[in-house]
Amino acid sequence: MGKSKVYFTDRQARPDYNMIDKLEHVFKELSLDKEIKSGEKIMIKTHFGQWGNTNYLRPAYARKIVDLVRAVGGEPFVAETTGLGYGGDGTYGGRTTAPEYLGMGALHGYTDATVGAPIIMADGYWGTDVYDIEVDGEHVKTVDVAAALLDCDKVIVLTHAKGHGLGGIGGTIKNLGIGLVGKRGKAAMHFLGDIKIDPEKCLGPECSKCLKVCPVRCITMNEKAEVDESRCIACHHCVSICATVEAKAATQTWRPNHEQGSIFVENTVGVINAIGADKFYYINLAIDISDKCDCWNVGAPLLVHDIGIFGSRDPLAIDQATLQAIKDAPANPDSPVGEIECGACKFAMVHACKDPETGEILELAERQLAHAEKMGLGNREYELATITKDPPKKPGGAEE
Repeated sequence: MGKSKVYFTDRQARPDYNMIDKLEHVFKELSLDKEIKSGEKIMIKTHFGQWGNTNYLRPAYARKIVDLVRAVGGEPFVAETTGLGYGGDGTYGGRTTAPEYLGMGALHGYTDATVGAPIIMADGYWGTDVYDIEVDGEHVKTVDVAAALLDCDKVIVLTHAKGHGLGGIGGTIKNLGIGLVGKRGKAAMHFLGDIKIDPEKCLGPECSKCLKVCPVRCITMNEKAEVDESRCIACHHCVSICATVEAKAATQTWRPNHEQGSIFVENTVGVINAIGADKFYYINLAIDISDKCDCWNVGAPLLVHDIGIFGSRDPLAIDQATLQAIKDAPANPDSPVGEIECGACKFAMVHACKDPETGEILELAERQLAHAEKMGLGNREYELATITKDPPKKPGGAEE
């Protein structure tokens, strides 16, 4: 297999060639201006960020892609999926149902008016509007792919590249394997096994809050709450709501941190297989790079300077190139990795996820990308094609 091509344009913008212009340049290098046909439905998949996080991707980037798609005759829409029932901002964290997340997204500037296209939750109101795709994963056999994907002619995966405490890097693969699956797919990454109800702790009918937050209504209440495990999607909603009343009768076992990145890799296989790899185009914006995913409710200190924009048709190659650029970049001296040398994995140092047997700090990004290669998601060998625009000329031919 030859090397996969990854286009790259750096962060050195100027008035006649700013970051929005550079995004258009990447769009054209990916041949999207030629390959989008009139009337095609084009999903632009991004992440609106969690309330309290100020490092999320600015809506202006999504708006530019919308305008470019529409200019060549496509019918664009911007998409996200709902979150699980846990988070730093209370039971829901502002992302658990479609109205909650759309309302929170509006606070971050994501509205139909600002992006110039409809914004939808691709997995519906509760995150259960999905269809199942079988995969031959080590951990996952069925992926609940967001239903809106089924109707797309092409998908532009617009990703904010940053760290991820469970996968090392939160790039294109994470945006697919967590961002385009329903509640069950997200839960499969985070949790082991089924929800358990301790009848001694359950408050009974006078509480019953868990019944209202169950997306599939698999909980019944007699004297105590009971879960129909055959229908449960292990979404954690009942566990979260039970904790708010301090009963903590509903419990669930967290999957070990170092295993979780492999799950969203396998979810990604299902997402891509759902409509075919030829329909996906990938863009990573390596800016505002902290160690934390945009689902955190804090804008963490930036680890490195802004790097630029990457584009590719290979989801693994683009994440590999992005990770390498972040490794090679000088560390922000005021960040948690201020003393780390260029070339080392800054995310591994901050996340400090240890091997349970050896105690060694694991490079989770390496584990994620190695598993992606094993699962056939793409090529870790890449050819970096740097793209730029000639500088403007002064009168007489001299460069400005």
